[in-house]
Amino acid sequence: MKKLILLLVVVFTFSNTMAQMTWMTAYKVDPVKMKDAKSAISNKTKKYNSKADGELIYTYEIVAGDRANYLVRSGFAQSMAQFDSYGSQGLDYWMENVAPLMNNVGGTEYFSHASDASFDDAEPGTNKIWKVLHYNVKRNSGPDFWKFRTRVAKAAEKVGDLSLHVWAGSLGGPNGHVMVGYGNPDMSGIDNESETWPKVIEAYKEIFGEDSFDIDQEAFNNSLEMWGNFSEVWRWLPDLSSPAVSVN
Repeated sequence: MKKLILLLVVVFTFSNTMAQMTWMTAYKVDPVKMKDAKSAISNKTKKYNSKADGELIYTYEIVAGDRANYLVRSGFAQSMAQFDSYGSQGLDYWMENVAPLMNNVGGTEYFSHASDASFDDAEPGTNKIWKVLHYNVKRNSGPDFWKFRTRVAKAAEKVGDLSLHVWAGSLGGPNGHVMVGYGNPDMSGIDNESETWPKVIEAYKEIFGEDSFDIDQEAFNNSLEMWGNFSEVWRWLPDLSSPAVSVN
């Protein structure tokens, strides 16, 4: 069953199988330059990133959180080596025509897709809104964190009609950074979480035992650092993105 990106992503949105790795870069844009920045990204995308079998880069706008109104760019590939295989023409165009309109904030971070902790049965390209949770996992608490996340994915699969993607930071970011994205076609999906996620909890208990969710969630919560955990809402901008593809 296809599991859609992220982001993700992410990317959370997409149709031919792709991407086990992603890089993400956030940009702060002056409001008076936002229209020009989006137009420049759209032009660059049409020129260099418009083919599903080429270099895939997606654009999101953060609409809730401390970074609201930032743009996020995310590139996808099967491996780090594939990132290195693309030519420099697109980057050269970006540096000349797009980069002057925005500020790179925080550099670039690379992530690996955690397929065992992800589930997505949505039609490709349907999810435009992503609730993105950023977690900061303690150095020695990975087993508790990943036990809970993989079990949540199995419960989500049992319920169905859900989009869940998990990305683990690998390079360029803080140690222990993990992103979890929940996708929806529009904002109503966030409104309906109070109806959807109790079903996932019940499925979790059915699969792993009546007390399993409470026990595992407590261990999950204890696996997190006291700081560095926060949430955002991202909106996918298809006109500023490559064609939709899916992640296994």
